[in-house]
Amino acid sequence: MSAAIATDLRRLAGQLLMTGIPGIELDAATAQWLQASGVRAVCLRAANLRDAAQLTRLSADLRRALGPQALIAIDPAGVPSAYPAWLPQPPGAMDLCALGDAELANGTGAATARGLRALGINWLLAPLINLDTGAAQAFGGDPAQAAAMAQAWTAGCQAEGVACCARLYLPRHGAGGQLPSVDKTRSQLEEHDFVPFRQAATRTASMMGAHVAYPALDASQPANLSPAVMHGLLRQQWGYGGVLLTPGIDAQGAHVGARALLAGADMALLADAAQLPAALDDVGAALASGALPLQAVGARLQRLAAMAARYPPASGVYAQEAADRIIMAEARRRCQ
Repeated sequence: MSAAIATDLRRLAGQLLMTGIPGIELDAATAQWLQASGVRAVCLRAANLRDAAQLTRLSADLRRALGPQALIAIDPAGVPSAYPAWLPQPPGAMDLCALGDAELANGTGAATARGLRALGINWLLAPLINLDTGAAQAFGGDPAQAAAMAQAWTAGCQAEGVACCARLYLPRHGAGGQLPSVDKTRSQLEEHDFVPFRQAATRTASMMGAHVAYPALDASQPANLSPAVMHGLLRQQWGYGGVLLTPGIDAQGAHVGARALLAGADMALLADAAQLPAALDDVGAALASGALPLQAVGARLQRLAAMAARYPPASGVYAQEAADRIIMAEARRRCQ
């Protein structure tokens, strides 16, 4: 293989990987590295956020480095959360879900998106829909109500120009980095856990798997590395046509980006920029060997391009901030 072809394959691999970046400014070396690697998606963490002016500058610099199909994501479920503290603060999703007011859920989703879009963010890695965890940041509880409230919130957010990501599971990491497991029968999963996700598959711009085992679905592979889950369940059974995102690192810190893409994911997330070079090599090798066929990559790129086109990154004056603070304050009051 010529050096030129190897470079092209590595840049193609970069379009299928999301990474983090260091610091609160995009330095010239990092911008050049992102461009040279073909990366089009970045996930911001709490360490990347200082204030509105800084984040607006950072997102503008990222748009220039990532290109016209830039995907700039933020993860409110990170530890610590990357949700900007200066924006109008929403109520906890669990409390909002328990309240059962779809109109209020829709309004808080819309207000969330307006604040993020003004900062240049076009992809929100939410909602979490964990029915059994009791986590405050997750829509949970009754499957039908969780589905309705999460859908209302998502509709509001996406109508205001920010793509959402219905997350299949937020794992509680086991002792010693053990793989978390959901030990339910397939019928229990279908009748309870998966109800809101089947609904989300009809409208949500993206969905995110996790490095967690569902033995009833695949006895040997975690969900994000399982063709039976990523392709068989999500694509074939549920008919999902949006973007499938998945962690590219397992609980032990090993690179699994290529395996996740082979299982059916469109993009693998590596939150630490130091993890990207090895992942680029792994995915590039899968492309070179034909294990990851170019035709299949083309379909992935089309889905990513369609989402970027529908939710283009932008920033500007947050004209509705005062009104959104009232919306969020009222939502928090009612959820107490």
